[in-house]
Amino acid sequence: MIKLLPILFSVVINIANVNIFEIEGIFSSGHINALNRYAEEIKVDEQNLFIVQYNASDINSSSVEDLQVALKNINAPKAIWVGPNKREVKMSILKNFDFVGLSPGTVVTTEEGVNAFGSICEFNTCTGSDVLIDTEEGVYQGYLVVGSIGAFVEKLGSQDIPSRLRPMSLSFNLSSEEIDQIRFIKPSLFERFYIAISSPVFTYLFFALGFALIGLELFAIGPGLMAFIGALLISFSSMTFYEYNLNYSGLIIFLFSLLIFIKVLSRGYFGLLGITALIVLHSSSLIMFSNYLLQVNHFLLAGSSLVIAFFYYIAIPTVIRSRLTTDTSAMTSLVNSEVILLELINNNQALVKLNGKKLVVETSKNNSYILKNEYELLEEDGKLII
Repeated sequence: MIKLLPILFSVVINIANVNIFEIEGIFSSGHINALNRYAEEIKVDEQNLFIVQYNASDINSSSVEDLQVALKNINAPKAIWVGPNKREVKMSILKNFDFVGLSPGTVVTTEEGVNAFGSICEFNTCTGSDVLIDTEEGVYQGYLVVGSIGAFVEKLGSQDIPSRLRPMSLSFNLSSEEIDQIRFIKPSLFERFYIAISSPVFTYLFFALGFALIGLELFAIGPGLMAFIGALLISFSSMTFYEYNLNYSGLIIFLFSLLIFIKVLSRGYFGLLGITALIVLHSSSLIMFSNYLLQVNHFLLAGSSLVIAFFYYIAIPTVIRSRLTTDTSAMTSLVNSEVILLELINNNQALVKLNGKKLVVETSKNNSYILKNEYELLEEDGKLII
């Protein structure tokens, strides 16, 4: 008799509005803030069907708890569809919704055992704590398997599918006039930007490029535009540090690598010191993201370090041109001075020593040079040459 009570008192709700909230990229506080803002608009209106289209590539575990709190403020029928990409979703997320839709290829993970989701293992592949949805599309006990969000919504309205959480089912027809609107809801522009830079690779790349631009501004005299852009990159990328548990001890090593790169810029050539700076830079990234709450692709992280090092490498000619063109009087005073050749950097440049200071000058292709010999500085086309 007790088991019959939910059926006897089941309520059929006629839906007037369908609201689809999209979760793309990394599921983070950016989505939660947008969801809380939306919940304030519809929490007293049960004629709104609230659907989450879940297509998150990664997730912060604390966001799952925040999602549970946010969904409690929504009294409207709640549904979730995982797709269209083959994603991994936690059981703790699905259990907060009245109706659950899964696209083929979805992997459901749970720490409570695969039997926590009813008879899902009877039709799908269960291994350990994972369930691979590989059954045919249709309506099953407690969930639906559908390949698109449109098919999921249509089945919810056309078939008598009971809620997983309360004695309730839905009734509506998308093609009829009883549906006032179908609205797709996304986070704000700033929230979407925050979600985009939450990726560890983008966070690291923007943060390191910001300091690189500021370092370059110290040598290349200009209106300060590079320093301004660098400061923006640093401020934006650092917004995600707290949420994802960045290891701040790695920042100390990162700042040390920055000082080495500045020394590389001051010398005017990359060399062994530049390679050392690259190794220290990448080591700092490994430490910074050692306890990160998101998955870190170490291959892309190494590629980002190479991009930063290459930026410093191509910035060296800019620094040299800035020195040679912004102080012509100082350059003229060095003409006819005797210098000692220390190193041939490449076919066109050499490192020389003048009065205890090291300079990078041009070389002539027609001359042969011997290290430790003295040469006379000449001026040619606004450049110093030996």
